[in-house]
Amino acid sequence: MLEHMVPQTSADKALHLLEVLSSEPGGMALRDLARATGLPAATAHRLLLVLRRRGFVRQEGEGGHYILTLKLLDMSFRYLNGSELRLHAYPPLREYVGRTATRAFVSLPAGEVTYVWDGQDDAAAMYTAYGKTMPGHCSLFFAEGQQRRLSCARLCGAGDVARSGEVVRRFGDGGAADGYRLNCACAPVRDYRGQEVARMGVFTHGRGEGPLHEEHVTAAWDLARATSVRLGYLSAEVGPTTPARLREAGPQQ
Repeated sequence: MLEHMVPQTSADKALHLLEVLSSEPGGMALRDLARATGLPAATAHRLLLVLRRRGFVRQEGEGGHYILTLKLLDMSFRYLNGSELRLHAYPPLREYVGRTATRAFVSLPAGEVTYVWDGQDDAAAMYTAYGKTMPGHCSLFFAEGQQRRLSCARLCGAGDVARSGEVVRRFGDGGAADGYRLNCACAPVRDYRGQEVARMGVFTHGRGEGPLHEEHVTAAWDLARATSVRLGYLSAEVGPTTPARLREAGPQQ
């Protein structure tokens, strides 16, 4: 059978070593690994050195057993976080836009942005676009060769909610804070490792920046925290303004 044949390429051989190690929680000695995989001891040793250097296996002392690390599991979690992030973000976004009629979004590092707004018959509408020269959630509001008025509060920590006036950036009109403009606030979404994997926020059009500082920064922070909890992020840095509805929306499946 093909599954019992000795792998021929270096990649096949390295993967075969990982597969064998996955069934041995206590690890295996080099000679036992070579025997189990059908590889020459020198070949197995060379490949194990590469796998150890890349963090997929570790060795207990000089000449000790080789043990599989959790790197493959970590890679799988990262993949799941990216592929299912919209599924985790959509419930709190849907609850928020349905309750406030404010538009919201989730923005991925590559510039992909999914917008959510209140639709018809109590349903939420969605639209996905791609940003280029600016952060994804801002780029669409700059027409070709023409800047629009944009006030953007990019939150990084819980303290930024209270000092949004200091972190807001203004575009399109020389920094004036009055006049008709787009007000946008976003906050980081963190995965189970505490790493930022996306940004969530809200925006409206209107005169002045009142809604931005009075409502948007708090809502953006709460939405991002609720989604972070769904991704397994547990942190004391929640902030003092999280509404009960968003807290309840966070852990739901």
